[in-house]
Parts: sequence; C-alpha cells; structure tokens
Amino acid sequence: MKKNTFSIFAIALTSISSSFIAVSAAQTLEEGLYWGGGSRYIQIAKKVSPTGDADRDHVCYQGSSSRGMMTVSLNLVIPRIETGTDYEVYSLQGNEKNDQDGVSIQQNAANPDKIRFGKLVGRFVSDGSIYERQQKLILERSPDLTECLNSDQPYRKQISSGRDQR
Repeated sequence: MKKNTFSIFAIALTSISSSFIAVSAAQTLEEGLYWGGGSRYIQIAKKVSPTGDADRDHVCYQGSSSRGMMTVSLNLVIPRIETGTDYEVYSLQGNEKNDQDGVSIQQNAANPDKIRFGKLVGRFVSDGSIYERQQKLILERSPDLTECLNSDQPYRKQISSGRDQR
C-alpha cells in the first residue's frame, strides 16, 4: 500500500511541476512578426538571459508603417506572475508614465498569437490596435534590431519615411 501512495504522490508532483514550468517558460513576450493591418507591422525579438531568468530577458520592438520605422528596447511593466499568469505588459523604453506618447504592448497567455498595442490604462492596454502573428518562424533581424538586443543601455532609433513632414 505504501508503494501505491508514493506512486500517486510522485505523479501528482510531476504534474504540478510540469504546469509550473509551462507558465515560467511563457513569461516573456513571444518573438515573431505581428501584422496590424495595412502597412503596420511589429517585430518582437529577444535575447535570453544567460541566467535563464525570463524576467531578465532583453526584449526589443521594431515597428514599421508608412510613416517610418522605430526600433526600441522594451521594459516589462506588469509581469504575468502579478496577474495570475494571464497577461503581461511591456512599455517602449523611454516612454515614462507621464509621457503623453507612451505606448505599451499586452500579450495574453491564452492567445499568444495576438498582441494589443496602445495606451496603458490602469493595469491593461486599451485604445489601441490588435496585431496578429504572421508566422511562427523567427525572422532575420535587421542591423538596428540586432544593435538593440546587444545594447546594455536603453535603445531607441526612429527613422521617418519623409511623409507627413512639413
């Protein structure tokens, strides 16, 4: 009888630890190319922390539209562990809470193929656009995106297309 009790305990413990590993592995925003309609694209890239701590991964954003392109490092504002592993929120580095142009990215654990890009209101991103992942493959990184990932400092580079300038 003691053997059976031990076996059941071991199976339950394995099941619990497997669930914990799956949640931990999903801690950071997922890499990929996301389309927001028209010519609006976002590419998310990350450099995994050498310590294996997902909260210390270096994550960069590259957004492009008809207005130009911006590459910027991201700050984790609300980790999934604080939300019950439901979602997490990143902000574009350099956009402080008081910055009127501040934008954030929210990705839900239940639907990782979509991200919301907009203003952080309370603990959620709202008044923004939904971007859908276009492919599960990791794309080739542009020189700016590679430079962002390798930077030890906050990174921000904006290139205007020349449109809408007066």
